Amino acid sequence: MGHTVFLSDCGRFVVCRVHDDITIERARQFTEDTVAFGKRHQITLFLYDVRGVRNIETVFRNYQFANEDMARMNVDRAGSVAVVTDPDDHSHDFVETAIRNAGYDVRLFCDHDAALCWLLARRDPALGAQQ
Repeated sequence: MGHTVFLSDCGRFVVCRVHDDITIERARQFTEDTVAFGKRHQITLFLYDVRGVRNIETVFRNYQFANEDMARMNVDRAGSVAVVTDPDDHSHDFVETAIRNAGYDVRLFCDHDAALCWLLARRDPALGAQQ
C-alpha cells in the first residue's frame, strides 16, 4: 500500500504516512482513507508525512484536486492539516497554496516538531473545545 493511516500516540490527530510519489489518484486514495479514519474517531486534525516522496502532478491537476476533489470527498473545511516535507522539496508548495485558497486550513512544515506544535494548538471542531 502507498500509505499508512493511524491514530497519533496522544490520540488527538490522525497521521497519514505516504510511501510513494504523489499522483492525483494516490492523493485521492490517501485523503479518502485518512478522512474516513478521522470521521470514525471523530477527529478533524491531520498530520500528513510526505518526507521522501514528491508530488509529481501538474499544477492544473493539483488545482483541480484542491478545488474539486476535496469538496467531492467531503473534506471538512473546519479541520486542520499539517504536512511535513523534506527541507529541499518544494514539489508540495503549489498544492498547499491551492488548498488554502480553496478554504482549507493546511500548512507545510520542514520540521516535524513544529508541525506537531502547530497542529496541537489547533481547535478540533469535533471536540468543540481548544486542544
